[in-house]
Amino acid sequence: MAVNRIMLLGANGQIGQALRAEPLPADWQLGVYGHAECDITNHRATQQTIRNFKPDLVVNAAAMTAVDQCEKEPDKAVAANFEAPANLAAQCSAIDVPLIHLSTDYVFDGDNGNVPYKPDAPMNPLGIYGNTKMMGEESVRHELAWHVILRVSSVFSAFGANILTKTLKMLDEKDELKFVNDQISSPTYAPDIAKTIIVMAEAILRGHSGGFGTFHLCGEPPCSRYDLVQAIMEAYAPHTTRRPSILPAATADFPGFAARPAYSVLDCSSLRAVYGIEQKPWREGLAEAMQKLKG
Repeated sequence: MAVNRIMLLGANGQIGQALRAEPLPADWQLGVYGHAECDITNHRATQQTIRNFKPDLVVNAAAMTAVDQCEKEPDKAVAANFEAPANLAAQCSAIDVPLIHLSTDYVFDGDNGNVPYKPDAPMNPLGIYGNTKMMGEESVRHELAWHVILRVSSVFSAFGANILTKTLKMLDEKDELKFVNDQISSPTYAPDIAKTIIVMAEAILRGHSGGFGTFHLCGEPPCSRYDLVQAIMEAYAPHTTRRPSILPAATADFPGFAARPAYSVLDCSSLRAVYGIEQKPWREGLAEAMQKLKG
């Protein structure tokens, strides 16, 4: 049986850990690279690592995703989210290898009349994070024909620090919490992203030439951060005696934070049309993640 060598960058992030936890195709050999094994901002080292591993396909789940931190350290955001993907795509082009690159709903400004964004909608990010991710996307498109850009939204899981694990910590420590109810997006369960990447990669490796381009994946239905935290509290209730107050708030109540889109729901219809992948309810993912964390 021929072996497909899959290179995973960002292996210790949420999506990387979720991918490593999934059952993989029998003919896959997964090369796992966290920051320590391959710092994607070191272009020469990245080139050497790629040449040494000799991948048949590369998955880039590495990025600087802390939105407010990107505002404070824009140079780091540029290096991780723009320059690194540009180099990565160039290296993949040089050896004629396809790339699946993860991106974000924050490339949009949220001013779309409460209509979900299609993959070809004009980008207009509000902050450093979205801007650098947009530039990363454009560099991948420019450098490499054989690319997939997969935009995801509000990723959560049982892995690492994310909206779910941070909220559980706050529920344990605080008697009152405030979350915005005027920013609407669609939470996405990291294992659902991992399963999607596997389906995409398998199709590409089998020669699905129509599978390249930009696609969207998110859970359903759309909700505010306040709605999501309410759902987290409901899922956590059987595991705790604490019942803190969860109050709605406006974005304006949190000055000093990076600007975020007010409505960044993603239209996932092209993913269904091209790959047959359906959106999943994020509450199912929430229940599964809670079972992993507290079951």
